Amino acid sequence: MPSRSAVLVLATLFALPGAAPLAGQTWTPPQPPCDIKAGHFRVNSAIVNLKTAAEKPNTKDHMLRQTLDVLSRTIAGDGQDKNPAAWYYLGRYYVEMGDAAGADSAFDRAETLAPQCGQDIAGYRLALWRDIVAAGLLTWQENHPDSAKVLLRRAGALRPDQPRPFFALGQLYLAQDQVDSAAQYLIKAAELAGSDTAFAESKRDALSSLARLSLRHVQADAAAQRWQHTRFGRDSIQRLLAVDSTVLGRIEASAASRRARGARLAPADQQAFARDSGARAQGVSERRAALVARAAQLAADSASAQPVFEPAIQAFRGYLAAYPDATDAVTSLASLYYQSGRAKDAEAAFDAISPDVLVEAGQAVLRANLFVAGTKLLTRALERRPYDRDALLDLPMGYLALRDSTRLLTTAQRLAAVDPLNRATLRVLAAGWDLRARRDSAQKYKDLADGGLQVEVGVTTFLPDSSGFTLSGIASNGSSTVSIAQRVTFEFLDAQGAVRATQTIDILPLPPQGTQPLELHVPGRELTAWRYRRS
Repeated sequence: MPSRSAVLVLATLFALPGAAPLAGQTWTPPQPPCDIKAGHFRVNSAIVNLKTAAEKPNTKDHMLRQTLDVLSRTIAGDGQDKNPAAWYYLGRYYVEMGDAAGADSAFDRAETLAPQCGQDIAGYRLALWRDIVAAGLLTWQENHPDSAKVLLRRAGALRPDQPRPFFALGQLYLAQDQVDSAAQYLIKAAELAGSDTAFAESKRDALSSLARLSLRHVQADAAAQRWQHTRFGRDSIQRLLAVDSTVLGRIEASAASRRARGARLAPADQQAFARDSGARAQGVSERRAALVARAAQLAADSASAQPVFEPAIQAFRGYLAAYPDATDAVTSLASLYYQSGRAKDAEAAFDAISPDVLVEAGQAVLRANLFVAGTKLLTRALERRPYDRDALLDLPMGYLALRDSTRLLTTAQRLAAVDPLNRATLRVLAAGWDLRARRDSAQKYKDLADGGLQVEVGVTTFLPDSSGFTLSGIASNGSSTVSIAQRVTFEFLDAQGAVRATQTIDILPLPPQGTQPLELHVPGRELTAWRYRRS
C-alpha cells in the first residue's frame, strides 16, 4: 500500500484537469481550425469505422480492428504517409485503445503535417494522459506498484512537462525505500512544478520526505558508521595529543626558565619532574605514531563513506533551495557536512543563515559528538550575537569534551557576565577552573552551584510582542533559610551588544524552596539579547 507520506500526493493527483472523455456514445469530428479532409477513400472508411465504434459500443472491438487494418494499409501501401488525416485518425484509434506511445507518435506526425490541428490534438493527448495517470494511481492504491510504475512512466512520456506522474513515481519509489530512483523523479517533479500553487504542498512534502529518507539511509549505512567510528577514534587521539603537547610545552618552558636562572630542583622533585616530562613526551610520541598508523585506514573509510553521504547532502540542498526557511533541514545538512568531513562546505552553507539557526545546528552537531564542528558553529553564532545565552551555555560543553581549557574558561566567564545567578553557569565556571588545574577556584564555584547560591535566577523566555519584548523567568530559593531581599538590573541589547534599555526588578525575601515569578516588558524592535547583574 502507499506510504503515509504518499496519501497527500494521491489525493492531489487524483484531482486531474478535466478533458473530453476518451470514449462515449457520440462521435466528435476534428474541431476548428483542424479542417483536415480525408483525402483518400480508405481514410474515409477509417472515419466511418471510428464513428461506428463510438456510437455502437457492441461493435467497438470489431470496428477498431478494421480501423487499424485500413489505416495501416493506406499509409504503407497507398502512399498516404504525407496525408495528415491518415495520421490524425490513427492517433484517434490509439486513443480509443489507450495506447499512449502509439497515440503520441501518430499525433506527432499529424501535427507536423497539419499544425492547425495542434489544439484539437492537445485535447486528446490530455484526455489520454489523464486516464493513464488515474489508472496508475489507482493501480498503486490497489497495491500493484510494478504495474503502477509502467502506467505512470507512460504518462510521463506522453506529457513530459507535467509534474503529476513524476511526483507519484517519486513517492512510489520512496515507499519502496529506493532513494536513488525516488530522487530522480521527485527532483524532476519539483523542477516542473516550479511556483505553481497547485503543487505547493505536494512539492514540499516530496522534497522533505526525500531528504528524511536519505538521512535515514546514511545513518543505517555500514560504510558511514565505520567512518564515524574511525573518525571519532582519530579525534580522540588528537584531543589527547593536544593536551599532552600543551602540558609538555609548559614543562619544557619551566625547565628552560630554571636553567636560565641557574635554579635546581630538590632530588625528589627532580625525579618527579623527570617522570612527568618523560610520560608526557612518551604520550606525545605514541599518539603521533597512532595517527600515522591510522592514516591509511582513515583515508579508505572516508573514501567509502563519501558516496553514501552525497545523495543525502544533495537532497537537503535541494530542499533548502526551494524552502530556505526550513531550519530543521539546515541542522541536518550541517550534521551531514561535518560527518562527511566537509567542514568548509558546512561553514560556507551557513554564511547567510540566521544566528538562531546556527545555534540550533551547533547544538545538534554537539549532540552527535562532533565537538570540533559544533564549537565552530556556536562560535560563529556568537560572532553575530555575542550575548546569546544558549550558545554561551552549550559552547563550553564542546570545549570541555575537547579538553580546551583556555577557551572553556573564557567562554564560561562570558556566560557569567550574562547569567551570573544561575547554577548551570556556576557549574561551567567550576569545570573551566578545574581543567586549568585551579582547584581552589573550581571548588568555590562547585560549592556555590551545590547550595551556596541562595537565590537562583532562571530566565525562561524572551519573546517579541506587539510593542516590544517580554522577558519571563523565576527566582527561586533552594536553601533551607529565608533569603535576603535582592535587586537585579537587566540590560537589553541589540545585535552589536549595545545596551538599548535597562530595567530593575526587586526579588523579595523568599522562604525555603520559595519562588517569585519575574516578568519585564521592554519596548523596542532591535533587541536580541539580555544580561543582568546584582544592583
